[in-house]
Amino acid sequence: FHQADLATAQNHIVLTSKSPKKREFAVPEQAISGLRNALTTCERSPKQIQHEADQLSEVLLHRRFPAPPSVVREARNKVKNMLKKREEQDMWNLLIRNEVDKILKKTHFTWQPLSVETKENAAAYALSQLAPNYAEISRVLDEFKGSNFCPDSVLDYGCGIGNPLFEVSGLSMNAMDDKGNLLPRNINFRRHLPTSVQKKYDLVIAHRTLCEVDSRESRLELVTSLWRRTNRFLVLIDSGLHDAFEALMEARDFLLLSGVQLHLEDTVSLLKVDIYTVLNDRNISDLERFLIIHDQVPAEIVLPTALPPAKIYAPCPHDLGCPKLMSRSSCTFPVRWRVIRADGKHSSREISGTETRKFSFLLLLSVIHFVIYFHIRHLDGHVTCDLCTSFNGIQRMTISRRAGMLYRWARARRDGEIFPLQTKDETGSLHIDHLIK
Repeated sequence: FHQADLATAQNHIVLTSKSPKKREFAVPEQAISGLRNALTTCERSPKQIQHEADQLSEVLLHRRFPAPPSVVREARNKVKNMLKKREEQDMWNLLIRNEVDKILKKTHFTWQPLSVETKENAAAYALSQLAPNYAEISRVLDEFKGSNFCPDSVLDYGCGIGNPLFEVSGLSMNAMDDKGNLLPRNINFRRHLPTSVQKKYDLVIAHRTLCEVDSRESRLELVTSLWRRTNRFLVLIDSGLHDAFEALMEARDFLLLSGVQLHLEDTVSLLKVDIYTVLNDRNISDLERFLIIHDQVPAEIVLPTALPPAKIYAPCPHDLGCPKLMSRSSCTFPVRWRVIRADGKHSSREISGTETRKFSFLLLLSVIHFVIYFHIRHLDGHVTCDLCTSFNGIQRMTISRRAGMLYRWARARRDGEIFPLQTKDETGSLHIDHLIK
């Protein structure tokens, strides 16, 4: 990094950035009051429901995505072959079947959809997830700060407790009615998505719903359906487990690649004859083909692609492949919230009235946007930042105390926020980086 770049960044921080504070999310009082009223109408006592909520929290904390059938078959065969060697030939069938089922029950191979059938089940789920889910939604929607984004329409798929209603109302001054009622105007609840994709929404949210879809193919179908109904932004949020991160990356790559896959017959009519060879050139990628064709048509013409083109708004600094997948690690973000309990006790994970957990998310849009931050290590006298870059994957940078304002700024930032310094690669090209873990 050049000294001039460092000085410019420090001046920028002094002029435009106040000392940042790490947020602690608290559920709105109206929501807490509604939860309290719901608990009083249940047949079981609040303490009993709190006990169920604690058990559910443990289950959801480690809830894995369903394994593909091929992986389940492979696992069963491995266990079967291992146990077969230990048993006599005439006894192994029944014993092995029972042992295989017993072992697989301890893994994610026996996935079942989450079931909430009674009022007490719903109350336990709300008590367990209202605060952490609200914190996750709030953290993700923080990405819109400074963008003047004000959605006129919102689709919350698999809305669950309805946390986005509270946070989205903060984005739009017109979301709540004049009487200050908890429920926004013009809200509709549906059991299924509308069949027509003509109706589009400025903001589409799918919060911890992909895990409840039983196969990769069904998840991509759902993502496709949601993206076709997205006018501006699609938000996907899931847990901090690695399979949740992989599922989000599958959705990310699927939308990015589908957005540059051209329909041959529909595209030919828009082009000159001499460009026809580009469509049939197997030596170039779909992205290269899309960019070449895009330069050949007027700006007002929309190219016929498999899906509407997507761009990453957050947390990725680029639309290239994710470098975290190569290391088998996950890109997750910590979030802290004020604990809500019905029994007056403290949970095992609670510290000073708050809890934390990590989650992963993806925010896509239809226009270009640049980058963000991820993981910071606070050491004696310096801060180590891992930056996700578009030109060379994950890069590590150390900022010493001598950097002054930049050092203090970096210490106060949280994972996933924009780094205030432009970097240059060997070609001299400027890049905007994000912090990563």
